[in-house]
Amino acid sequence: MMVVPIAAAAMAVLTWLIGWWAVPLVAAFVGSVLYLRAGIAWRMALAAAIAWALLLLVDATTGRLGVAATTLGGVLRVPGVVLVLITLAFPALLAWSAATVAIAVRRLEAARRRIREKR
Repeated sequence: MMVVPIAAAAMAVLTWLIGWWAVPLVAAFVGSVLYLRAGIAWRMALAAAIAWALLLLVDATTGRLGVAATTLGGVLRVPGVVLVLITLAFPALLAWSAATVAIAVRRLEAARRRIREKR
């Protein structure tokens, strides 16, 4: 289960440095390396949500999150909590999708390799 905190830390740091697309990159990498493990896509979704929750926590300590959530929530006419939940769902879905695709590609590659070896 150490894969979740390690992936979450990588996602948080890389998101801070290079942006949101670091989430699917890390998830795809981990999915392609650990494609034989059950539930890895869901673990990547959890890691992404944890990573962005940590980033939101950092923003909340500086006071920027409350102002942004209130302002954007007022414009969209939804509570700020809904925006926070959507913000956490976005990386989770990205990570799950990227890991799922990477796992499928690796399993397909392994199946092709086994077919070639039988010939």
